[in-house]
Amino acid sequence: MNSPKTAFADAKYIKAQEKPSDFSLFDPAPLFRKEFTADLAKEAKIFVQSPGFARYFINGTDITEDLFISAISNYQKILWYNEYDVTKLIKPGVNTLCVIAGNGFLNESFESAWHYPRAVWRDAPQFLLHLVIDGKTALVSDKSWKCSRDSHIIFNHIRSGEYWDMRLKNDAPFLSGYDDSHWQEAFEKEIPATARLRPTLCQPVREVESFAPKSIKKTEKGYLFDFGVTMSGYLSVNLTEPRGTEIIFKYTEDLYEDNTPKYNEMNKPYYYPESPFHLNKMIASGSPDSFKPMFSYHGFRYVIIEGLTKEPKPEDVKAHFIHQDISRRSSFESGSEILNFIYDAGIRSTYSNLFWCLTDCPTREKLGWANDAQNSVEQTLINFDILPLYEKWFEDLKSEMREDGSIPGVIPSPNWGYNWGPVCDNLLYDLPYTVYLYTGKSDMLTGSIEYFERYLDYLLKKVNEDHEFILGDWMGYKSNEAVPKEFVRDFYLLKSLKTTCFAYSLSGKENGQWEEEYEKRKAAFMEKYIDQEGKCTANAQTSVSMLIVAGLYLNKKPLEDQLVELTEKAMGQCLQCGMVGIQYLYDALCLCGRADLAFKSLTQSDPGYKSWYELGSTTLWERWDGFTYGSRNHHMYSGVISRFYKYFLGIAPTKAAPAFKKLELKPCFVKDIGFIKGEMQTVKGKIKAGWEYKNGGFEYTVTLPEKIKASFMGKELSVGENRFFVKEV
Repeated sequence: MNSPKTAFADAKYIKAQEKPSDFSLFDPAPLFRKEFTADLAKEAKIFVQSPGFARYFINGTDITEDLFISAISNYQKILWYNEYDVTKLIKPGVNTLCVIAGNGFLNESFESAWHYPRAVWRDAPQFLLHLVIDGKTALVSDKSWKCSRDSHIIFNHIRSGEYWDMRLKNDAPFLSGYDDSHWQEAFEKEIPATARLRPTLCQPVREVESFAPKSIKKTEKGYLFDFGVTMSGYLSVNLTEPRGTEIIFKYTEDLYEDNTPKYNEMNKPYYYPESPFHLNKMIASGSPDSFKPMFSYHGFRYVIIEGLTKEPKPEDVKAHFIHQDISRRSSFESGSEILNFIYDAGIRSTYSNLFWCLTDCPTREKLGWANDAQNSVEQTLINFDILPLYEKWFEDLKSEMREDGSIPGVIPSPNWGYNWGPVCDNLLYDLPYTVYLYTGKSDMLTGSIEYFERYLDYLLKKVNEDHEFILGDWMGYKSNEAVPKEFVRDFYLLKSLKTTCFAYSLSGKENGQWEEEYEKRKAAFMEKYIDQEGKCTANAQTSVSMLIVAGLYLNKKPLEDQLVELTEKAMGQCLQCGMVGIQYLYDALCLCGRADLAFKSLTQSDPGYKSWYELGSTTLWERWDGFTYGSRNHHMYSGVISRFYKYFLGIAPTKAAPAFKKLELKPCFVKDIGFIKGEMQTVKGKIKAGWEYKNGGFEYTVTLPEKIKASFMGKELSVGENRFFVKEV
């Protein structure tokens, strides 16, 4: 990988207009072209950076199957670039390089809740390019390029949709010999002085799966396509309709009884005041047309196609599941249909939100909410080869920290959302710590001490001011009222202090200041929130669970009794925990020896995972009671999947022995589950484990690779398969 300076030589960003346009439903994606001559190429490389996404074509052929390049970031701080080998696309003689540039998050022109129209980076669609053939510069982006705003992509917004007028589609500019004398000269723009160009090392976004429709139904409005599962992506269609026919594609995760889109208030004016919500449009040419968006994607299971004069053939309509092309590492199966649903839906929801960061949902926002990610970090490190993405996103996170130490709730951020609080901000600590547990890599921890300390100075100041942040135990049933926001804030202060102290210990440096601060704050916290009987003064599942998991007690028994009582009382009701509490409840119950209650809470709470399963959902929701409001494809409640491995299977690395150096297997056997089995690909090889209830006990089987040492009930395990029988207590 070349250095940024070498990668782009003296290239400039180029665009088709000096300033971005105001919002309009007719704002075409610009085209750029440049012809160049070449000899027979032995090696040709192209370096590209496009903050609003772009597609690059050499002699009419797309240079890559990667989508939505380049990676999102705060474009005033980090510019992630891509390198591609294009040797096979270069021919001797005249060649043509043509580029289509989109808006992406660079140029969102309609007002929304997140202030993107006022982003400091907002600008017209643009790109940066350097083509190197046999070690020499063949082409750079500069004002010698020609550009046109007369493309067939007449509207594109990453969150709203994309419109194509097939009557304007013209392949000639992509090939050599096209007369572009009527096109204008491109505008140049310097690379922002505040930004660093960095190579994109994480996996690309691609079309990973394609789905044929499960059913097609004619409705009053058009044709309803059901693809069977909820996903992130778009349709591709091959249609022949009379010239000028407007064909509308309405994407939705849910339907009303009359088969019209049910957006569950995600399209409300607070979010989409001017723009349409999740639409594609194609204006037919009169000849066979092929349509597939370039610069927008959606969250959907259903698509309603309006405007057709005849029913399309099933083979002419496909749904494409797009996300970062990240491979799976683990598997899980059990005798409980609801546990299996949580696992499968959690995997699909995670994939649906892998878009250059861990987004909240592929529908309303598409934003990298740090609080959602905090919930999912552990399960994603278990289930996915996600470390390269996290290394990229962690750089984005650090770049967003202000001088005063504050961090926005979404990463990257258009200078918005700096008061959501440690429910979001603690990703700064949780991500590198969890990476250390599962991989043994300590550089994210030790290399971030300056950021840890800057944030601690900020948070300590806010705590001393008794500042109230926006988020507490968000999205829980009555949990925001039951769990004081200051409890959550002060708890995360302790977590941040503890992780900072640990990072210092790994670095080999002395750290008396933060150790002393931690002990002082811990004593004050326990005095405030633990009464004379040893119970938590904030009488809620969330707060009690947090104390148990963090070891913030002198005597665990009163807290165990308190949690069991609260859980049994809530059984069968709506889950009491929100996005904070759900990270601790099942851990705490298992640590208390009540995995049976953890299983019952998981599978019997209603609304909860149970209700989503019974409604036939294929992904996880934003809200337990989200029947009429919110996203149907959120990953934030997928974090519980990691507990399936840690507690039900008993596989958990520890701070003392990270990266599975030494395991003490502690499976939680629950008769009502019947059986559990799973595989986990670790940095030291694959572990297989499982148990089954039979003959009055549990048959537990563990298969170990050579590099992992483990014990169970005091017995050292051997490489290969190990079998045990544990009698039911």
